Amino acid sequence: MGVPLLEDVLHSMEEAIKAREEKLPPGSYEKARLRFAHAETIVPFSCLLGLFLDGSEFEKIQKEKPLELPPQPPKTRDFRGSTMAPFGGNNILVLYSCPAESSPKYFVQVLHNEHPIAVPGCDGKDFCPLEDFKAKVVTPHLKHAFDNLCNADLNDLKQKPASSKLSILSSWLFGSSHDTEL
Repeated sequence: MGVPLLEDVLHSMEEAIKAREEKLPPGSYEKARLRFAHAETIVPFSCLLGLFLDGSEFEKIQKEKPLELPPQPPKTRDFRGSTMAPFGGNNILVLYSCPAESSPKYFVQVLHNEHPIAVPGCDGKDFCPLEDFKAKVVTPHLKHAFDNLCNADLNDLKQKPASSKLSILSSWLFGSSHDTEL
């Protein structure tokens, strides 16, 4: 769900860099792109960026592996739905340019609910070099094309037999065939 949004954010950043480097006149390009959504978009997008995940969880997300269940309360945990998507919750990705010649030229800062937050893929830094952000946060998610992941052949699906005794009993009672053994 969050991958198309992440692609669009990166595309917007690249277009802004291109406009700046080509010295296009102000007003001929976007200086900001605002997107509004519900919590059902903010939470997966936050997870995609690796916010509120420790390093090992972030690596699993990038490799499309499942996470373990969180600890039972009252143990502390970073991932809390109540703080991730409160009323008016938001994620802000800001692109900065750095005039210094000795450092990377562009940086990305992530803010969650207006507070700077370190991105796990950027070694815990608040300002992540754009190239690192692309390589460590964005690119691992872009290798999976929707059409490749969701190409189930509906003709190959077979009806599986009911596994519970209740299902077997109900099919025996209400079905036309009484050959099913209880």
